[in-house]
Amino acid sequence: MRVSLRAAISVALLVGFYVLAFGLIGGLLALETYALIERPFVGVKLALFVVPAVYALVKGLISLERRERDEVPGILVTPEEQPALWDLVRRLAADAGTRPPDEIRILAAVNAGVAEDTRFLGLRVLRRRMFIGAPLLTSLTEKQLIAVLAHELGHYANKDTRLAGVVVSGRDAMLRAGSHMNAEQWFQRMIAKLFRGYAKLYLLVSQAISRRQEFAADRLAATLAGSSAAASALRELPVIDAAWDLFTNRHLTVAWELGYLPTTFFDGFARLRTSPELHEELEEIRQHPHDPDRGPYDSHPPLRDRVAAIEALGLEPESGWGDRPALELLTDPMPLLDAAVLSTLVSDAAEKARVDWATLGHIGARARVVRGTQRLLEASAVKMNQRPSLTTVLDALDASHLADLGTHRPGNSGAGARARREMARGEVLPELSALVALAFSDAGLARWELDWLGRTTFVTSSNDFDMAEHLDAAVADHGSTEGLRAALATAGVAPDYRPAH
Repeated sequence: MRVSLRAAISVALLVGFYVLAFGLIGGLLALETYALIERPFVGVKLALFVVPAVYALVKGLISLERRERDEVPGILVTPEEQPALWDLVRRLAADAGTRPPDEIRILAAVNAGVAEDTRFLGLRVLRRRMFIGAPLLTSLTEKQLIAVLAHELGHYANKDTRLAGVVVSGRDAMLRAGSHMNAEQWFQRMIAKLFRGYAKLYLLVSQAISRRQEFAADRLAATLAGSSAAASALRELPVIDAAWDLFTNRHLTVAWELGYLPTTFFDGFARLRTSPELHEELEEIRQHPHDPDRGPYDSHPPLRDRVAAIEALGLEPESGWGDRPALELLTDPMPLLDAAVLSTLVSDAAEKARVDWATLGHIGARARVVRGTQRLLEASAVKMNQRPSLTTVLDALDASHLADLGTHRPGNSGAGARARREMARGEVLPELSALVALAFSDAGLARWELDWLGRTTFVTSSNDFDMAEHLDAAVADHGSTEGLRAALATAGVAPDYRPAH
């Protein structure tokens, strides 16, 4: 089927959606009116069905067209605040043959896009917004960013079909079909199923043109930025996505529960992306990107097919775009990018204390170690009937209570005391080691460092710092904590040390 014909059918389906909805409303109201005139008693009973059904249909149509204000994410930037970025976007829109966006917003996401506020399922456009991910601005070159933005604007260009932009907007609108209906109300649940069924039909019919539009948008990106930049930008997106996921999950909020955030965000992200520890892993993603399964209605062709198609064009850029970092397009970028990240966090994020990355990593790692020592402290306190502290643990060991400090029991119920001590030793030794490490850390003699893979290293201020012999002696049969106590006293650890939360 020709693309122009499929696009025309897609638009007809958009119009048909309203025809169907208003037809159902009109038909139900006509039936109710007729019943009330001809058989009033039947009409009254019929109204128990007609009124909720009409209400559900009207609510579905209204909610489909109405978006709440808080659904618009990102930090709004004006032409006065970011003139170079706006000039670039307007120039790309002119080259693409489409109108520029009314707004540009910076997101804390590995994404870029153009979205429209529409009415009548995309048939009428009210406002156009461009979203640019802050991680893209910090990771791509200017030429690569141009390819990404040109691709998004290309969805609305009129070079293939004048209906293409309507089809794209229509898909966005159809994906919202039935989303605002109340599933607990029977009538609304049935209407939502009707809407979603119609939406699936539209998505299937429009999928081919949407995938063709992806290739057409890629072709525009290659035309404006060059095939090399466009292909490299596509390869880089999964790399940035993987790095951003690691950054947000293992680093950005590593000390969130303790009330801390990093002083600045994107300097840490830049260091993560260029760290030697991650080089091999990120390069593997770059060379062999993985396409996620987005479901049967996804409009995107496989990434490898898109890269191959772009490289086959062999196009040189139409303009002399630079290879400088895309970040240089922004005026005073870091406060803007950090604000984009804060806007995605919960409301109390602004109240968190801000510390440098080294301190943040230490705080987060220390908190995990503290949690790992609580069991031993509490078990010792119960056994010795003392307040939980490092000294209480050592007193329990000197009192030959090693077997009682463990939670694991031998599989053989007839196992003797020696087997129980061996089981306890394997549990108590690492917990005691962690408790001693905390004591030295809180005395200012050591700290934890977090690398960009999320691994922690215990770093001491003395090259010959080694407590292994003392720790082994403390948990040995007929052992002694004397050497460990002496080392702790020499380091200046308080006798009743207990790690603060």
